[in-house]
Amino acid sequence: MVTIVKHEWHQHDRQYAIELGEDLLSEIYPDYDEDEIASLLEQLENGEADIDEIVEDANDNDIELEWDFQHDDCWTDRKGGYEITYEYGDESSWVEPDKEPEPTHKCVKCKWVGQSYDADWQWPEDDETGEQEAKKVCPMCDSDTELTEVGIEEEKEKEERQARWAKEKAEVSNDEDDEEYSEEGLAEHTKELEDALEELKREFEGLMLEDEETDEEETNEVPASWPFNRPTEGPKTGPVKWPFEKAYKDKVEVTDSEDEEVLPNYPAGEYIIRVWGRTREIGVGTITKDQYDYWSSEEHEDNLSEAMNEDFDYDEANTPEGARFDMPYYEYQDVKSLWGFDEDDTSMTITNSEGVEIYNGDIPGFIQEAHGYESMSRYDATEEVDEMYPHYLGKGTFVVWTQGGKGSCIQTTIVIEEGEEFDPRKFGYKTYDIDGYTIINSLVYDGIDLDDEGMDSEHDNWRGQWSEFNVYENE
Repeated sequence: MVTIVKHEWHQHDRQYAIELGEDLLSEIYPDYDEDEIASLLEQLENGEADIDEIVEDANDNDIELEWDFQHDDCWTDRKGGYEITYEYGDESSWVEPDKEPEPTHKCVKCKWVGQSYDADWQWPEDDETGEQEAKKVCPMCDSDTELTEVGIEEEKEKEERQARWAKEKAEVSNDEDDEEYSEEGLAEHTKELEDALEELKREFEGLMLEDEETDEEETNEVPASWPFNRPTEGPKTGPVKWPFEKAYKDKVEVTDSEDEEVLPNYPAGEYIIRVWGRTREIGVGTITKDQYDYWSSEEHEDNLSEAMNEDFDYDEANTPEGARFDMPYYEYQDVKSLWGFDEDDTSMTITNSEGVEIYNGDIPGFIQEAHGYESMSRYDATEEVDEMYPHYLGKGTFVVWTQGGKGSCIQTTIVIEEGEEFDPRKFGYKTYDIDGYTIINSLVYDGIDLDDEGMDSEHDNWRGQWSEFNVYENE
């Protein structure tokens, strides 16, 4: 048996595999005798046979090859037309399906179980304090959810990580406070300020005001206060009077007890950022008026998904030629092509060079903890770079498609050189506004977009789940 790998390239590489043996080769080549089949199999085993020719011969003889789907990298930035390639494979070409994660949440009423990101958000009415608190509810019956045994264990581990992180942060903060506000350091800092103020005072006293001829009767001006506090009689020039009467205090009491606690800076090294959650790819393409009229009708709108996926029998449905699609859905993106993950349902972790997880939460939460809730600078950490509202695309007829799934979204690494620090306040992200939904399309550090390195196999839990297709007409 010889393993053959099939790649379907369009905007992504979708990989399949199949094993070719004597039985299957005999079906493809019914005119071959045993020796010819054995010879062809030997060529395959030696990597000498033309795979494309064998697949083409199978199609010509109406032999349907049952390819086993392996994986795809649906969210890469590859562009280009539709293409299929074949290559020789081996045991490593076969991909074991990802093991579904154990459910962490369950409904208190029905039998639903799933992950946190599978549940829905619910925003209740204002409570007695006037605040709204969102909660996760069952996606099937909108009832409350509770943690499973796995969920309880994960929550416990999360709390332990957060407690460990808080302890480390407190130790760093205490070290900084000890260094900054020690008695010796404070005295030295105070002396520097006093010397600077004395120097500034000498500069002011050395300044001389230029002579001015002032007609007191004409202007009837009252002599100005400092720095123009000159005598009303005699010369109109003189040194500027130092405005501060009291000496600078010998001791300065410094306190930040009222300041909001924010994330500290971290030492040089590598910081790996991983993001999981709802991911989606959106394309917008122009279609004809005939296509819009046909697929927006109640009779055919339910078959739009099959047609866009090239899985619809136009002849059997007697579809007019002008209403048929001549390309698969992913080719319809001449108006817009967008990719990203949902801002409101995304989890993020940051791990340092030693493998210690310094953050476990979500992306907006990291921004808030880095800047502080009261700080206006947190709004500068995000930037909306594009938007897409179907009814505001302009005059014409359009198809809008979305492919979505859940699991791993992006993995990237920030490298901080020696002598520098990882500053959480330099982290940000760019977004799209997709019909009212905020979609994150890239992470940013210090003004530079971070590359998506692809989630490593240990953390990769991507699984595609849904798609949506709609047609629009704007007059």
